[in-house]
Amino acid sequence: MKKIFFLLIASVCIHTAFGQHHGVFIISYPIGFPMGDLNDYIDKPSFRGINLEWGKEVSPNVIAEIETGWNVFYQEQPTQVYTEGTASISGKQFRYTNSVPIIAGAKWVLKSSNNLVPYAGVGLGTMYSDRSTDFGLYRISTDAWQFCIRPELGITFKSRNGPSAMLGVKYYSSFNSSDLDGQSFLTINIGVVFPYGL
Repeated sequence: MKKIFFLLIASVCIHTAFGQHHGVFIISYPIGFPMGDLNDYIDKPSFRGINLEWGKEVSPNVIAEIETGWNVFYQEQPTQVYTEGTASISGKQFRYTNSVPIIAGAKWVLKSSNNLVPYAGVGLGTMYSDRSTDFGLYRISTDAWQFCIRPELGITFKSRNGPSAMLGVKYYSSFNSSDLDGQSFLTINIGVVFPYGL
């Protein structure tokens, strides 16, 4: 619940900061594919999540942006032995990883004569990861804030008036911390682009 509250507060602050300028608000549905250490822990795709972006046009081809979101990875494991430090527990496992990126970045937009507008972007920031393993009444939990980089590619399907559709691919890669190895995942984002301040 704390994560949802934090995400809502961050959304209001970002909207207030960007709301006075011409730009875009993007809301998208991410389908996540775990990679690296996250894939070793949970190898199933995630169909639970949301992604929010606020952008301001700083030149005709460049949009500065702030992004946040929430991705939930889940997998049920058959009975096996799980080791954490010097303790080993045997049982059926329910594995969860919640990831909340907070990224500042930029998009480079390729101007097009038709309604299909490709773009590429890069972002830097932090990612909060909360990893939990449940065994019946017991839970082993680890969380960490980690430095994160995020490249992206996508295309916007512009409409003449009102919101536009978008399809993009993002790759989130966080770096090892003392509490948790780096968490990486790829998302395919399907969303809607709303212009504001126009």
